[in-house]
Amino acid sequence: MEPTLQKKSSGLPIFGVFLILLGAGLVLNKLHVFRYGWGIILWVCLCVVGVVTVVQAFITRRRGVVFWGSLLFFMSVTMIAHRFVLIDFAPWDVPATFALALGLSFLMLFFYDPRRFGVLIPVLFFGGYGVLYYLWWWDVIDWFEMRHYVSTYWPVFVILWGFSLIFRRR
Repeated sequence: MEPTLQKKSSGLPIFGVFLILLGAGLVLNKLHVFRYGWGIILWVCLCVVGVVTVVQAFITRRRGVVFWGSLLFFMSVTMIAHRFVLIDFAPWDVPATFALALGLSFLMLFFYDPRRFGVLIPVLFFGGYGVLYYLWWWDVIDWFEMRHYVSTYWPVFVILWGFSLIFRRR
């Protein structure tokens, strides 16, 4: 009996899903089923592809794809919210928005493998920056108050980092 090499199935071809969604959206736009422009259709397709990628990565146990699919999803949601004028997208908002998407993507990595506490450090760093920026921008917290808390309590991150090093799985 000859051993046969079988290709491991990695789920749906993501680029194929993207092309199907994009083509369907463009056809429906041409048939006037809905009237959204090219930009909305593209970002909605990328958002769905991000969700499909993350779900597929959880099923096939591919850790690296979880991060990139989540980042694609969160950035697409941001762009959709901007296109529908739900959020203002000024140039100075871009670093905070990208940091928030990075933080949420690292959080998805933690949900994928909760034993890896080290992933929570970038969640706190990037996500914290994004959240603090938007809380300041929406006048929920004051800049000087935020500066005081950050300058006072930043050693807590060092303590958490130490705990993550002690309790990580060896």
